[in-house]
Amino acid sequence: MKIKLKKIVDLHRYIGLGICIFLVHLAITGIFLNHSIGLRLDKTFITWPWLLNQYNLSVPEPANIFTIGKNNFSTIDGEVFFNDKPIFLAEEDLLGASQNQDTFILASSSIITVISKEGYIINKENALPFTIKNIGINEDEMVINDSEDKIWSSESINGVWELTENRTVQWSIEGSITPINQEKIRKYFVGDGVSLEQVILDFHSGAIFQKAGKLFFDIISILLIILSFTGIWLWTIKRKY
Repeated sequence: MKIKLKKIVDLHRYIGLGICIFLVHLAITGIFLNHSIGLRLDKTFITWPWLLNQYNLSVPEPANIFTIGKNNFSTIDGEVFFNDKPIFLAEEDLLGASQNQDTFILASSSIITVISKEGYIINKENALPFTIKNIGINEDEMVINDSEDKIWSSESINGVWELTENRTVQWSIEGSITPINQEKIRKYFVGDGVSLEQVILDFHSGAIFQKAGKLFFDIISILLIILSFTGIWLWTIKRKY
């Protein structure tokens, strides 16, 4: 009986110690949440990448980026961006971008789209006699390098496309997105980030750890039940003896 009682006492003690650490965690996070407004936790945002991933928030990598002067065109998560603004849904990834006077010409493998300098769609053509590899400009003509390395030219995307000889063409070139536009694109996808209030609340409840957090709280609940029963049993034994 003494051996059995000692084992139960030790079990009760160790479970109590573990639960104590957990209760301290609940108390500290609870105090912060109780004073959330005063501490402005809802106005403080966290943008750590690993934390954003916990909330399924991330900035997709651009598929392709093309630079024309100070302007960037890119395909990000199925949208075509003009600098930091999404301008239309992409049916295909961009393969090139050029400028013809006051308009921009964007090309994917089977579509050519004409964009105004403000970023609005002016014209679009997908009935083309070739598969596009790259796009360029020669004076006022659009020039296409197709998948078979043939060169085509036309004065407009709806005009007649003719095979032409290889000549001096200002081909589309890949570029990079400026840091300022990168930050604006980041905000487009993840906003200001996750509020510190939300993080503490999810840490308080265990939700921040997703499935692992639920399992942990299940274990804590079971331990609390064991702690309660062993406590009642020990109290009963003490009264009896």
